[in-house]
Parts: sequence; C-alpha cells; structure tokens
Amino acid sequence: MHRRALLACTLATPALAQSWIADRPIRVIVTFPPGGTVDTVARLIVPAMSERLGRTMVVENRGGASGAIGADAVAKSAPDGHTIGFVLSTHAVNPAMNPRLPFDTVNDFAPVGLVGGAPVLMAANNASPFRTLADVVEAGRRRGAEPAYGTIGNGSTGHLTFAQLQTLSGATFLHTPFRGGGPAVQAALAGTVPLVVASTVVVGPQVASGTLRGICVSGARRSAAHPDVPTIAEQGFPGFAADSWVGVLAPARTPAPIVERLNAEMNAVIATPEMRARFDTLGMTPDAQTPAQFGAFIRSEMERWGAVVRAHSIVAD
Repeated sequence: MHRRALLACTLATPALAQSWIADRPIRVIVTFPPGGTVDTVARLIVPAMSERLGRTMVVENRGGASGAIGADAVAKSAPDGHTIGFVLSTHAVNPAMNPRLPFDTVNDFAPVGLVGGAPVLMAANNASPFRTLADVVEAGRRRGAEPAYGTIGNGSTGHLTFAQLQTLSGATFLHTPFRGGGPAVQAALAGTVPLVVASTVVVGPQVASGTLRGICVSGARRSAAHPDVPTIAEQGFPGFAADSWVGVLAPARTPAPIVERLNAEMNAVIATPEMRARFDTLGMTPDAQTPAQFGAFIRSEMERWGAVVRAHSIVAD
C-alpha cells in the first residue's frame, strides 16, 4: 500500500508522468571506485531513497580522472530522470586542472542537492616515524627526506590541503595520487606510502581500529568521530580549514519536478535519525540544500579551489 501510494504521488505531476517511466530503474553513477567516500555515502543513501521513491535504483561505479569520467557519463545521459550521479568535491576542482574537460561543469548538469561534508584525515602507517603534523613538516624541510602521501587523486581535498600546507610551512611533500580512497588506504597499510590523506569516511575506520595512526584533521574543529586527533589549525596553522563534500547531479534539462522530487526524498533520508547516526560514525556532517543552493555552492567552490590549483600549477593526472 505504501509503495503504491508513493508511486501515485510520483506520477501525479504531468511532467513526471511524461518522462519518468514507472518500471524503469534509475541509474546511479558513482564517480569513484568502490571503497571511497562517494561510494560509501551513495550505498548508504540509495537504498533508502529507492524505498521512498518506490523505484529501483542501480549503482554503477565509473571511476577515473578525479571523478571526471563518471561525471561525463552523467552529463551525456538522457535528461529524463533515469540517471543521477554522486560526485565528490573534485567536481568543482577539475575544470581548473583540465580546461579541456568534455563537459561544462556548470551548464551540463542539473544540481540535485548536497549530501554533506567531511574533513580530510591525515593518517600514518604505524611503522612510520610520524606522530604529529610537526613531525611531517620537519621531514618535509629536510632535503632527501620529503615524506610521500597518498590521496584519491590530483585535485582532491587531501591533495589541495597538502599543497596549501607546503606553502604555509616551507616544506616539500611528495604527492602520490591513487584511483580512489580504497587504493590509497591500502597503500598506506602496506607501507607503499607512509601517509594517506583522505576524508574521514575513508580513513576513519582504520584510525579507529588502530591499523593507521591519526595525525590531523582538516576541519575547523575536531571530528566528533575522532576527538583525539587534533586539527591542522591546532598544530601551528591557525585558521586553516578545508572539507571534502559529496553531492548529487542530474543531466542538464532534467525536468524540474523530477529534480525537486529527488531533492526532497534525498533530504528526507539525510534528516532521519538513523542516517545522521551513520554519518556521525563516518565523521561526516549532513548539509541538505535546495537544488539552487547546491548550484551556487558548486560555483563558489570552483572559485575557491581554482585559485589554489592555479597557484600551485596543479594539472590533471
């Protein structure tokens, strides 16, 4: 009965009835490989959204190029409500790194909504000598001892955080990009790189279990999920703050009633006590927005991080 009522509500608007086919699945493109922030968040939210919408939703991982390959697949899909994409904050960074992207970051998408944000967490292999950010910076100031750090890719919040720290500290760090959070964490666990910098969603479980050592978080305040890990600001860089975020996009020209329905159901899922509790364990803060608000947020992030990319001459992989 509840499922039939939801479907009737879905088809009540003429624009929805014309383009949203009731028995056709919604393809959910996750723009990074399994095991990373976007994948983890999408697989938390999609089942609940599917239930609320009364529609089948199928997750498809399309990783590569800091999320640009998956984003391109979203942009080139039919704007009929049967394709959406979960993107990371790299979506707003990519145009500054690669002016030849096969899509327009603003005009080829219909913003659905922001899911939330999480600070990046720097963690060290337990066999490494690094216990504080001061240890990392000191090593970075010694020629020949520059520490390597793994991230989910060029232009990720972890990469840009270290780029800014390099300028502020006068140290040098060696960036090692991977194709997602899962591979970056595995490299740190194996000792391939001594440090990994990715969102708390990705690195948090290893720090909580003690298999990696927490060094610092990039947020304005300590993460509730990792209260013993100090912020970058606390460790000699006052005022420093940077968060990674996850959002949802649809192809441009997707009918507004469909975008609004997707936004409403996603925001309802994010607001449930169960989901907020799950977000807390991941160190993530939900941040429901309207489609218009999310569109404005993306543009502001493009401006903010574009300046960092240009200052450090960061280019796409």
